[in-house]
Amino acid sequence: MTHFQLDTNALDPGQRIAEFEAACAQVCQLMVAPTGEDFASRTSIALIGQAVFADTSHSACVTSRTLALAAGTGDNILLHIPFSGGFTIRQRGGNEQACAVGSIYLDPTGEPGVARFEGQGAHAFYLSLPRALLAPAGDRLALRAQIALTPQWRLMLAYARAIHAEATHLSASDLEQCCTHLQDLVMLAIGADRETEQIARGRGARVARLRAIRADIERHLTSPDLSSGWIAGRHGISPRYLRALFADEGTSFTDYVLSRRLMLACRRLSDPMQHGLPVSRIAAEAGFGDLSWFNQRFRQAFGQTPTETRNLALQRLRDGGQGSV
Repeated sequence: MTHFQLDTNALDPGQRIAEFEAACAQVCQLMVAPTGEDFASRTSIALIGQAVFADTSHSACVTSRTLALAAGTGDNILLHIPFSGGFTIRQRGGNEQACAVGSIYLDPTGEPGVARFEGQGAHAFYLSLPRALLAPAGDRLALRAQIALTPQWRLMLAYARAIHAEATHLSASDLEQCCTHLQDLVMLAIGADRETEQIARGRGARVARLRAIRADIERHLTSPDLSSGWIAGRHGISPRYLRALFADEGTSFTDYVLSRRLMLACRRLSDPMQHGLPVSRIAAEAGFGDLSWFNQRFRQAFGQTPTETRNLALQRLRDGGQGSV
C-alpha cells in the first residue's frame, strides 16, 4: 500500500505551480492548468492493490489527459464523485457532461479528455478500478457519461472513503479483504448478474451495512430509545436480520451496545477533569439505569470497580506530575 499527499502549500512558493503540474503529470496522468490567481490544491492518494483512491480539493483550473498520458493509465474505470463545485468534462468519443453534486462521471482512463473546474473551489472523491475487476458487470456501464448517486452507490462511496481514511492503519491482508468488499459493492451498485449479486450481498453489502449500523449506535449510544427494534427500523431491516449481522461477528446487538457503553463510562471515569462527577451520574449518562448492574458488568469487563478505575487514573496523574518536577 502506498499513501501520499500532493499539497501546493508544501511546495516552494516560487516554483509551486510548476512543481505541482509535474507531480500531477507523473502521479495522476493529468496536466493541470490553474485559471485563477493563488491556485491551491490538496490531494490525498492511496494505492491499494490495483485500486486508486483519491480525495482532492482545489481552486479553479483546467485538467487534461493527453493521448500520451492516457496511454499510461491502463484499462481502468475512474469514478468522479463531486462533493462541491462540480465540473464539465468531455472525452474522446463522448459528449460534454456538466457534472454536479449527486452524480458520478464514469471515465475510461484510456481516453483523452478535458475537464473544467470553475468557481471558488471543488471537492471530489475519485476511485479508479481496473475494468477487468468489474467484468462482466462493468460492461453495463455507459462510459463517458454520468449516472445518479443512488443509495447503492452512496453505500459504496462511504465504504471507499472509510478504506481511504484508515488505509495506513490496516494490514495488507485487511486491505485486500476490504478491496474485495468494495469490488462487491461496486458490482452491486451496477446491478450485476444474479450469481455475482448474491455474492456481493453476502460480503460487501453486509459489511457496509453493519458498519453503518455501528456508526448509528455510536451516535445514539446514550439514548434511551436505543434498542434492536429501533435500530432495525432506522435501517429498513428486520430485527432478525440485525441479530444475524452481529452473530456473524461473534457477538449480539445487546452485548455490542453494552461493551460500547462500558467503554464510554470507563473513559469518563479515567478522565481527571470529571473526577467530581458521581459514579452514578456517569453510569446513567452512559445509558445504565441500574447502578448495581452497571457496577457488576463494569467489574466483569475491566477487572476492577468503577471507583478503583477512577482512583487509579488519579494516582497515575499524581505520579506523572511528581515525576516531571
